[in-house]
Amino acid sequence: MVWLVEKKTFYHFLDLGFESVEIPIRVKFEFEVKDGELVPETISKNILFNRPALKKHHPNLDFARLQKSVENKVADEIHKYLKECGYLKEESQ
Repeated sequence: MVWLVEKKTFYHFLDLGFESVEIPIRVKFEFEVKDGELVPETISKNILFNRPALKKHHPNLDFARLQKSVENKVADEIHKYLKECGYLKEESQ
């Protein structure tokens, strides 16, 4: 059993119709690996992006929706990372 801590920066692109905004997201995530495979219930993550700057430049954004969108992006990127590293069990087709 091994605990791993990863720090990554992911980028979320937000299309506002009249402009696109690239949001850098800093993520720290921890998880346990046992016998070379991820123990799924052990994943924890800390997500950080510059909300004050977004609120200042785009005050009409729906921030609850943005937060959900960022969380989905982070979940997808972490899944991709874990798959590339071989920590995920083979998925059934």
